[in-house]
Amino acid sequence: MKIVPVLTRALWVMTPALSLFFISCAGSMEFFREVDAQVTRGDYTGAVDAVRKNHDAYGDKSTVLYNLDMGLLLHYQGAADSSNAYFFAAEQKMQDLYTKSISLAALSTILNDNLLPYEGEDFEKVLVNMFLALNYAGKGEADDALVEARKVDVKLREFSRQYEEKNTYKEDAFIRYVAGVLYESRGEINDAFISYRKAYEIYQTYAVSYGTRAPSFLLDDIVRTATLMSFNDEADHYRSLGGRTFDRADRSLGSIVVLTYVGKGPIKQEVRPTVSVPDDKGILHTFQIALPKFVSRHTESRSYDVTVRGTDTTYRATTEVAENVTAIAAKTLDDRLGLIYLKSGGRALLKFLAAEKAKSEIGKNGKNEGGNVLASIAIDIAVGLTEQADVRTWRTLPAEFQLSRVWVPPGEYAVRIESSDGGYTMRDVPVTVLSGNNRFVIADDIR
Repeated sequence: MKIVPVLTRALWVMTPALSLFFISCAGSMEFFREVDAQVTRGDYTGAVDAVRKNHDAYGDKSTVLYNLDMGLLLHYQGAADSSNAYFFAAEQKMQDLYTKSISLAALSTILNDNLLPYEGEDFEKVLVNMFLALNYAGKGEADDALVEARKVDVKLREFSRQYEEKNTYKEDAFIRYVAGVLYESRGEINDAFISYRKAYEIYQTYAVSYGTRAPSFLLDDIVRTATLMSFNDEADHYRSLGGRTFDRADRSLGSIVVLTYVGKGPIKQEVRPTVSVPDDKGILHTFQIALPKFVSRHTESRSYDVTVRGTDTTYRATTEVAENVTAIAAKTLDDRLGLIYLKSGGRALLKFLAAEKAKSEIGKNGKNEGGNVLASIAIDIAVGLTEQADVRTWRTLPAEFQLSRVWVPPGEYAVRIESSDGGYTMRDVPVTVLSGNNRFVIADDIR
């Protein structure tokens, strides 16, 4: 079978269907803008209802995205059990798609990747387990939270195997830090020390790749756990890097870990490099390719002042960026650009040859340049409708995770969180801290 004639017929058959598909997508974008606005206002109940009512807007190829959006919106809403149900459904679908996309992949090589079910970017697959872990941590279920944190290791090792260790996103410092907090809550100080130390090492790579340095209090965590384990050399080493000396008399303290979701996460847009050259008959010879690119929706910089009020004492801290989702998204896409170029370029070449075959029939009509131009433009439009970048992405994600940690004696506290730009305040959340216990307080400023 000759590929170009088959592809030529496929272009003409599929163009009307694809036209309807993209008209449908335009309607879906209106729905997504409505959900974005609800998230900005903090109206998560409205956003959940809107997504549920517009399930069909996702289409049968984006079941993963529907479950991810529902899971995260319910997480923001504080409905941990319902959130987990959607996240587990998303994770299971991702795993199924990983092994079942061979036949559809062949079709996407001819037309475009939107024909494939969406299985998620690498960082999205990791963040599923991140939010599952945080849901469990919020419920005080550290064992289940640690199970999800460990899954991240397995996934990242598999990604590195696929990319032959050439990928940047090999480790996740933030989930390592969260695991350290969870281990410490369970009294597993050795494991906590290992997690904190590993997080610090990964942050050295984060600083280069994503511009995210280790939170300043991480060195204190390493020194504290090293001291409690009597790892004197390690404690001395990390004190020399800036960690504070830990007094064993303070081991009865507990901590409040404030996690803030900041800004709207990135979305994908289409980039379409196109080259058109006319010949002496007026026929345009056009090569066009469509590629996805992550675009930031969070440009302003803001931190958060944390005030923890007890019966007799007030404690203050400021959040620091612990995970830049926007930067990680862009880098993970860059890491597979070679594969995208190879696939998209090969597909574009096949379509170019098919278009040239169709245009050769135009040339037989003589040198009617005006008609030839219009006819060749019509062919290019048909090709363009079939060449569309896959710009699907998890739109409800935050742009950043920011952290602060406040150590306090056991007791009752009220936590207030205020943004540095004055645009967000979370007032007086009651928190009970037990000896050696670590409590998460989550604030969401997704605007």
